[in-house]
Amino acid sequence: MRLLPVLSLCCLSLPALAAPEASPVEAAPALPNAVAPQPVMQKVDYQCAAQRAVSVEYPQAEVEDVVPIRISWHGHHYRLVRVSSASGARYASQQLVWWNKGEQAVLLTRGGRTLARDCQPLAAPSPAQPAP
Repeated sequence: MRLLPVLSLCCLSLPALAAPEASPVEAAPALPNAVAPQPVMQKVDYQCAAQRAVSVEYPQAEVEDVVPIRISWHGHHYRLVRVSSASGARYASQQLVWWNKGEQAVLLTRGGRTLARDCQPLAAPSPAQPAP
């Protein structure tokens, strides 16, 4: 029964040990709904062997290492990020690899199966468009 008075004394002194109430902090003024600028993308259509076609949208040079390219292949759209390459520019996703060097490119599965080879741009790249 001696424990009860000690516990009550202990519990009564806890509020005194608590940190003083912090003064209210003023909320920062709300910023207008600013939209981050979207990277400008450049679309290039490629004609590949066996009458295959691939459309690729490349980001502007200043952000090409951080903004993924967008590939349209057989009605599906993919985003691929730039990865290291001994030569040319290589991009990869979980499903695909797009590798171009100069005016030639190839589309592969991550497993290495060739989907489209000997891809060449059809014409000069289309005018730059902001990314959606």
